[in-house]
Parts: sequence; structure tokens; C-alpha cells
Amino acid sequence: MALTLIVCRLFSGMAAEKVFPDLAQPEETEAPSTFTTYRASLATEAILGGQGTGLNCSIPKLMEKIAFSPAEDGSAISLRFRQACVMHDLCYRHGYATYGYTQADCDSQLQQSAYRLCRQINRQGNSQDPLSAYAACEHEAKEVLLGVTLGGAGSFHSRRSSTWFEYDPQPARADDYIVGRAVPQETVSDPGRDFGVRTFYFRRNTVKMRVLATPPESSRVSALPFPGVLVVTPPIVTDRPSGEDAALPPLVSLARNSYSDTSVHLIPFAIARQETPQKSSHALSFPGCAQDACSQDADASINKLAVIDNQPVLVSLTHRGVLSSNKTTVKIEQNAFMPGDVRKPMTDYALNGPSTSVHNQYRFLSHDMLFERDDVGHITHALVFARGVGVSADGRQFIRDDSGEDYATRVAVARQRLGNGHTGEIQRFFLNAAETDEPLSSVRLGKAQGTALLALAWSAADLRRVESGKPANHPPLVKIWRLPLNGARPDPVPQALRVPVPVPNGYISLPPIMARLSTQEAPLMILTRVAPDRWQNENTRPTAVITDTLAIDFVMTSLLTEADGKNRFANSYQLRCEISLDKQLQSPEASSLRQRAYRIRYGRYNPTLEAQNPAWQLNVVKSDLARRWRMSQPIVSERQLADGPVMALTMVFNGFPAMSFQALLKAENGQLRYLPADTLPRFINSCSLKALANGQ
Repeated sequence: MALTLIVCRLFSGMAAEKVFPDLAQPEETEAPSTFTTYRASLATEAILGGQGTGLNCSIPKLMEKIAFSPAEDGSAISLRFRQACVMHDLCYRHGYATYGYTQADCDSQLQQSAYRLCRQINRQGNSQDPLSAYAACEHEAKEVLLGVTLGGAGSFHSRRSSTWFEYDPQPARADDYIVGRAVPQETVSDPGRDFGVRTFYFRRNTVKMRVLATPPESSRVSALPFPGVLVVTPPIVTDRPSGEDAALPPLVSLARNSYSDTSVHLIPFAIARQETPQKSSHALSFPGCAQDACSQDADASINKLAVIDNQPVLVSLTHRGVLSSNKTTVKIEQNAFMPGDVRKPMTDYALNGPSTSVHNQYRFLSHDMLFERDDVGHITHALVFARGVGVSADGRQFIRDDSGEDYATRVAVARQRLGNGHTGEIQRFFLNAAETDEPLSSVRLGKAQGTALLALAWSAADLRRVESGKPANHPPLVKIWRLPLNGARPDPVPQALRVPVPVPNGYISLPPIMARLSTQEAPLMILTRVAPDRWQNENTRPTAVITDTLAIDFVMTSLLTEADGKNRFANSYQLRCEISLDKQLQSPEASSLRQRAYRIRYGRYNPTLEAQNPAWQLNVVKSDLARRWRMSQPIVSERQLADGPVMALTMVFNGFPAMSFQALLKAENGQLRYLPADTLPRFINSCSLKALANGQ
């Protein structure tokens, strides 16, 4: 058996070296990217990704024993390379729809990320000759890719099943994609026709903006070069500092030069209204600012923008410097984006105190750093997570736990108050959160109810069914860990609630959105599904259309908190908007899709070919429309109409935002009412709202 193991290990190593290419830029010492989430509107509290199947390093156990030598600290390979594997999981599920990533793009990113992570973990191995670790790490990165490829063979989601979820904080490989953002009400020119949503088309280091409205504004605007030859980065919806001196544009990017230069640049997105005798329009610009006010040299791979003490602050989790022999802690750093003459030093917070080491620091880098907000929406705390890290019984420090044997079933949490002078205000605790519960999200509960961490997951039985390609028997679960207002440790065991959807399948392919509206106290969960799940036959012959109608279903349900602290879903509704694919196909905005289909078939396009309208042609283009709806971006926002605020549900049509639509709902006397509007595109046959029974 020992001989067989040796032979298999040699074979797998040789296979990895033969199959996968060499890695470039060995001088890079930064850790790989950690996923993040982008809220698309001020109303968005969180986006629950993961599709209920969790995030992990899916290397088969047998492959792990064959290919990888045991680590000196006894940790599993799936723990050591978890950060790289998490990004790979999200890339496989959402990379195609969101960024246009191919499976090769995802695999190449995994290989490079595993290489960087190996360099971080083994950096202290030979301080005299740091280059000696390059070759070993390059080989191990190839074996990680081989193992994950074997374990996840066939699991890449292409255009048939990929869905929208922004997760990449530095999408350097993406060269042709569109994101949507809802802007504050004061930037909306015409409340009657302007959706309050702007889309940004990123291509070849340029940005082009479009205003979603009825009728849509022209897209014939010049593309702007992204400033400073930085890596093009989608904008963040910012909070609102008060006072003229603390002004912050509603949309900014946190951009960087590359992985080898960790300085962060704040890029404002300025949107100005332009009036002409014929019509009004909007223009995008990137106003310059003082270099010291818009740049921070933050040696960290996790960076977030927050408004703290009424000023914009870069909140970072250190990574590279902490792994050297003389820096063995992990810190939350705060750096204000202010001019140098008014900038004041802000407190850094070491997660284990100012003088206590944190071992296996890389384990803090596989999770997004979350923010906690108070009742009025101000950011108050940062939440940092790690698997395979121990917490002392008294919660005073993170303790050494080299093997991290229970990493798959529980997560350690650091909850640090932000701002200045809060060094002693940190909590350390465990949560019984499995990898299948990730990623976690922070959500404010009702007024004076505090904050909770939420996870989306299937039951154990349904998870086995979903992973084997079978439909779930029951709706998915939302797991809730409440963070006590008095600073006590939270209960590590979550409360589990079934999501009140009428049909379980398809409702978490597009990640649910937690939103907060000014018209109600409790947070609102919005789940989106494109139905039917199988719009067409799958065979080798030309596609046969089953139905012309496609439905977009939105389920909305309030997450209420009872007096005893327990939560429940209530006041649930389903909004169904039916789309005629025939009408959409004939709309003027679909002309480019029709023309492309003719070029694919005939190598050219002309009006004569289009006039013939062959049946196969219609089916092919309608198939493309249906798949693009499944890959579209849902946005939940709030609009201010003449008679008060309303909730807006927008679907940004994948790749062609001019064919997007928005539905409006108004809260009246504790009930939701659909607002019919003439702003819906003609291909929307109807939208209807119905109440769902409690517990459905």
C-alpha cells in the first residue's frame, strides 16, 4: 500500500506538471484575492450568495491523500488553500454571467491564487533564500488545480446556468461586462421616467455609462478611459457623510495598479445632467483630486470603504507584512481619505491585542470582512472571520490551532468597534457555521433589535439531492445568529427558518437580496427566479421552443423579530412579470442580437435575410434572450414619486441594458400594492402581485 501511494503521488505530480502551464511573475508576494460583495443600492443590506451549497475546496479525499504530503502543522490541504478555492467556487457559479469568465479563466486564477497562498504560508521557511520556495509552491499550485478539477469536473456553470453575483474585488481578467447601480434620488432627473439606475459598461480599460429610463437614453456616448491606467473596478454605492466638508460622491471605485502594488486609489464617479433644446441627458466624468486625499498605501488584500465619524475611511485587513518573522499579528487598519493637512491618524486594531501573536494568519483571508450598522445605518463594527483558528475559553485571544480539525463545521469571529480609541472593545467567539452555510452576511434587524449574521443553506437531505443534480424536496433555509446588544457572546447555534417560496427550485440560483426600505421597520428578503427552469429542449438538433412566455418571479418576505428574540418570516408576496420573447425579439433594442445570429449562421447580415425570418433563427435568438434573463442582475432600490417612496425591482438585462425593466410596489397600511405603469417595455405582457400564505 505504501508503494502504491508513492507511485500514485509521483504520477499525480507528473500529470500536474504536464497538464498545467508554468506561473509567471514569481516576484509577487501578495496573498490572493478575497471575495467581496457589492451592494447595488443604498437600500441593499446584503446579498446572500453561495446557492445554499456553501464554499469549500472540493478535492476528493483519495486525491488529497495521493497527491499531497502532510503539512508540518497537520492541516488539511482544503484548509490551507481554502482562500483560492472559495474564489474558484464563485467563479464557476457566477463568473460567466457576471464577468464573462470562461472555465479556463477560473482555473488559471485558481492556479495563480494557490501559488500566491503557498508563498504566504511558506514564506518563513527559508529567510536566507526566499526564492527557494518558488518551485515547490508552483508545483503544489498545479496539484491543487488538478485536485479541484477532478473533484469539480463538470460543475462549471456556463450560459445555461450561470447567474449574476459580483464577487471579484479586482476583475483584471474581465474585459467586457456591465454592472448596474441605483443612484440617490437627488441625482434623478425625471422621477416619472428615470429608473434611478445607471449601468456601466467596462471594456478595455474604458467605461461607458447608460441611464435606464423609459424611453432609454441613447448609448451613443463616448467611452472614458479609466483614470491612472488602474485596474478597472466597478463602483461602490457610498454612504452619505453630512456637511459640505465631508462630501463624497454617491459612486466611487477602490482601484489598484496591480497585485504587486497594494496602494488603493479612490476614483469618484461624477454624473452630471446635461440640458439641450431637444432633450436632457447625463454625462459621466472622473474628477481629479489631490493625490494624498485619494490614495492610501494599504498593504492589504481586503479593503473596504466606510464612512466612520462622518469621514470616508479605507478599512483594511493586513496580510503581507504580518507574515514575516517580526510581524505575527493581524490588524484592522483605518486610513481616512482626507487631504494631508487635515488627515488625523486613526487607530489600528490588532485582532489579538497589540502584543499577542496570531498563528496561521492566512486563515483570516478567505472570508469577506463585513460591516455592522446601527439603527440609522451608520457603520459601527467590523466583523472578521477565520476557520481553523482557536478561541480561548474566556474569549480574550485567538489561540494556536495548527490542524484546525473542526474548520468545516465552525468559524471564529472577531467583532471590533471602529473609530478611534476602541482598542479594548473587541469580541472573539465561535459560531456553529458550516462551510455549507457560507458566505455569511450582516443584516440589521428591526429597530432596537440589533444585528444578525445570516446564511443561506439547504437541509442536509436536500443538499445531497442538489449536489447530485436532483430537485430539492423543501425550500432552502435561512440560518440566523443574533449578535446581542449588550456585548454578550452570541449563541453559536443558529435559528433556522424555511424560506417562504411556493416552489423551492430556482429561487436561490440568483442570490437573494436583503433590503431595507424607509416604509417598513423590518428587513425585507427578495428572492428572484426565472421560470420555467427548462425553457427549451436540449438536443443536438435545432432548438424547439416550448413556450413563448418567460416569467420573472419575485418573492418578498419580511424578517420579523419577536419579543423573545426569535425571528420569523411574514407578509410574503409573489410578483410575477411575464415576458413575451417574440415581442422582445422584435423590439428595436434586440436588433444587434438578431444581426449577430445571422452572422453566426450565414457569416453575414442583410435586411433580406432578416425578412425571411426562418423558424430556426427565431428559436436561436429567443433561446439567447431566455438565457440572458437568467444571467441578469436584479436590483432592489427605493424611488421617490410624487405620492411618496416606492420599492423598485429592476432586472438589468444581461449585456443589453436597454431591454431592462423595472416594477414598482408601494406599501400601504402594512400591505404591498403593485403600481401599474406605462414605463414597462412592450414585451412585458403583464405583472401581477399576490399574497402568499404564512409559512408557505
